Amino acid sequence: MGERDPAQPLLTLYDGDARVELSGATTANWVAKSANLLVDSFDGPGPVGLLLPLHWQTVALLLAVVTADRTALLVADAHELGRCGVAFVLAEDAEGALDSGVDDVLALSGHPLGAPAGPLPALVLDYAREVPSYGDHFAGPRPAAGRIEVGGRPLKALSGISAEDRLLTTLAPSDRLGAAALVGALQAGASLILVRGGDTAAVAAAERATVTAGTAVPGLTWVA
Repeated sequence: MGERDPAQPLLTLYDGDARVELSGATTANWVAKSANLLVDSFDGPGPVGLLLPLHWQTVALLLAVVTADRTALLVADAHELGRCGVAFVLAEDAEGALDSGVDDVLALSGHPLGAPAGPLPALVLDYAREVPSYGDHFAGPRPAAGRIEVGGRPLKALSGISAEDRLLTTLAPSDRLGAAALVGALQAGASLILVRGGDTAAVAAAERATVTAGTAVPGLTWVA
């Protein structure tokens, strides 16, 4: 992530009537725990698959994969996970991830607060139950550059975003522009407003968004 005040909001999720906000410090804690989980328990070959919706946990996991110096593969369908040794998916996609040949599958509920996923197929772990036991700080070396792929092709971060921006996006992480916007904002040290449901214009006004990706909002610059 770019340099910013860790106490300030970094990720804000709107999902229907739910609003969840994470500071930079809280996000960094989730990133460290998830990176430690990868290094300590799933340090195998192949990229790390992410078949997940627009959510603060998805952003934290993307950063964790980069922190752990692994390749992150953002996909839209379980059949694209065949190259992955480990994958993080919604509970409803867990069987498909196993069928695609992923050795280790961790499921997420998609709940705005990151609640446990509930009953899962055999061999599938619940990310929300696994990650809390891992360390709050990551002691590994800082990678020189992140390796992120969308649809099997390397991703280039979106430019033109500054540390003062608040980027509103409605795009799925598996969408190439959506992923590029997320990564570009994080590299710049900007904050992210993730909108999965609700009145986008009202959210933009309430959160003082400055730029947008995925939805045209009157008064905001569209980054592309």
